[in-house]
Amino acid sequence: MKLRLSFLIVSVFLLICAFAPTVSAQSGLEAAMSMQQAFVNVARALKPSVVNIQVEKTISGGIRWSDPSGDPGENFEDFFKHFFRGPRRFSPEEFKTQAAGSGLIINADGTILTNNHVVKDASKIKVKLHDGSELDAEIVGQDPQTDLAVIRVKSKSALKAAEFADSDKVEAGQWCIAVGNPLGLEQTVTVGVVSAVGRSGIGATAIEDFIQTDASINPGNSGGPLVDLNGKVIGINTLIFNAPGSGIGFAIPSSMASRIASQIASGGKVERPYIGISMQAVTDELAGHFDLKDRDGAVVMETAKGAPADKAGVRAMDIIRRIDGRVMKSTNDVQKYILSRSVGSSVDIEVLRNGKKENYSVKLEQMPDNYGLAPSESVPTPLSKKGGAGLLDEFGIRLQKLTPEMARSLDVSGSEGVAVTEVKAGSPADKAGLKLGDVITQINGVEVKDESEAEKALKDGGRNNSSVLLVNRSGTPMFLVVQIDSKN
Repeated sequence: MKLRLSFLIVSVFLLICAFAPTVSAQSGLEAAMSMQQAFVNVARALKPSVVNIQVEKTISGGIRWSDPSGDPGENFEDFFKHFFRGPRRFSPEEFKTQAAGSGLIINADGTILTNNHVVKDASKIKVKLHDGSELDAEIVGQDPQTDLAVIRVKSKSALKAAEFADSDKVEAGQWCIAVGNPLGLEQTVTVGVVSAVGRSGIGATAIEDFIQTDASINPGNSGGPLVDLNGKVIGINTLIFNAPGSGIGFAIPSSMASRIASQIASGGKVERPYIGISMQAVTDELAGHFDLKDRDGAVVMETAKGAPADKAGVRAMDIIRRIDGRVMKSTNDVQKYILSRSVGSSVDIEVLRNGKKENYSVKLEQMPDNYGLAPSESVPTPLSKKGGAGLLDEFGIRLQKLTPEMARSLDVSGSEGVAVTEVKAGSPADKAGLKLGDVITQINGVEVKDESEAEKALKDGGRNNSSVLLVNRSGTPMFLVVQIDSKN
């Protein structure tokens, strides 16, 4: 009896082992088919809500960017200008250009959300629906700071609006699907994952809080949705990094996009609080210079004259550590918190200034329409050399007082400071990243307007064998920490 029972157990065990690979393979196939069906369902559900936008623009003279590919796609003038610095030619006469992008229906009445760069300067806009019908569209409102715009069409029948998800719950690693009209190819679906969230500091828009994805985004995808496996919109596809197919694309999160779209649709403009500063992250060099135990906070690079922060007393080189008692770990934290408040309210900003804590009450104001938009492009013109002395030689730089003509040539009009006319190779200034044509406006928190003031600020304000320079480079402010060898 025991022998027969043992034989039965062994037989069952062998049968299970033999059948297990088949069960495992079948299970894997079913999982793959289930995932495939999820993608198909999303594509079907989103198709009626995604539109193709065709734009005609009339441009009068100036610099014209050549389209090297011949593809109708997105506006190649903007595309190459922002990403490739492509070939240019001067065209004195008036000419027309064609652009194309994607859009997302957000209301059954024909309200459509897209990117501002898709419809910017449009003289004519046509929207093509999923059924092939075409409708004329008009611009309801635009928001250059986030690169969003709302347009509207008049349809005889109600259109299908997409549904937004809460992008604050989006996590890196989750599946996502980009839908749009890349390179003029309508109703295209690409699949990937969310690579990261909260991306900022890219320099594409004044306000940045992007979702990064490896789902393929190409010219023409702009303005289309990035959705989750439930078919709900988590972002608006906005830009690609460096080149098509690079695997790095960015989308404006739905929480921001839906809020802005709602304000534009109802009132034609966005109510947005601001304090009027530009920021950068706290680097290891800055943390070391100020004896910080962490890299929490955001360094104020510049305060706009007359802006709320400027009125309250916040200055360049202050390190914002807390707002209303909340720890600010990054520039993104500062931006998101300020944007979450309302115009007219006040916030308490705690900063670290030259190693000491200071508090300022800042009353939030409406952000100007042109605030934070990219400065004009220009190339710095090398300047003639002029002698320097003392600590300037030790740092490896020579300076010249900035004149209005020099400021214009360096694209820093309106700034005061000293222009860098020479950087010695291998010097502390060279290692810190200082370049010919940079304009130094502050050294160790002190404004400088000539060589003697620069020399004094270096001598009086240095600490931990280093000095912090506030530099204006072609209109872009930045901090550089110049480290002097302790042996010197």
